Amino acid sequence: MRAVVFANGELPTSELVAEVCAGAGLLVAADGGVDKALAAGVTVDAVVGDLDSVSDDARGRVHPSRLHRIHDLDTTDLQKAILFCLARGAARVDVLAAGGGRADHALANLSVIPLFRGKADVRIHDDLFEVSLVDGEAVVDARPGTVVSLVAVSPCEGVTTHGLRWDLHDYPLRFSPYGVHNEVAHPPARIQVARGELLLFRGRWVESHSS
Repeated sequence: MRAVVFANGELPTSELVAEVCAGAGLLVAADGGVDKALAAGVTVDAVVGDLDSVSDDARGRVHPSRLHRIHDLDTTDLQKAILFCLARGAARVDVLAAGGGRADHALANLSVIPLFRGKADVRIHDDLFEVSLVDGEAVVDARPGTVVSLVAVSPCEGVTTHGLRWDLHDYPLRFSPYGVHNEVAHPPARIQVARGELLLFRGRWVESHSS
């Protein structure tokens, strides 16, 4: 089952919200993310978190039975919401409205992707990228010129790519700008990593280099 979680960041376009929510088996808001969902015209099945950011307007529009208060200072509201989805059988969780605003919050939200490795396929979506974990291998079947960035969030070994404009061969990547802004040259492109946690940013646009 696939679930969608609304965080409390910047909403993407209504078209992307509709695309990501289509066919989802569970719609969840992480605390104040319920206001983002309602603003996008989405009625969630549950609101999960410590509930300190839910507006009075949202409380008046969401049935009390859908409010799930979880008081745990060691986890963020986004973590709580993803755990809620996993407990209800989700194998994949797509997250919306996780970016914008404070840089520390945005980076912390990205950290949940590798945090749930082996438990669920967590992906974060915005108008520019779909961000996911390269768990051994990932395939990008997209138009030539589609932007791809690889960001190591832990030391990575054996990074090898096929079909990108600038391929890597058994390369070690660290948390650095190296690997940012590549592009698909020969689809489908393949990204492999032997060890470590590597985030794949799949661009939603084409930006081919002239040389």
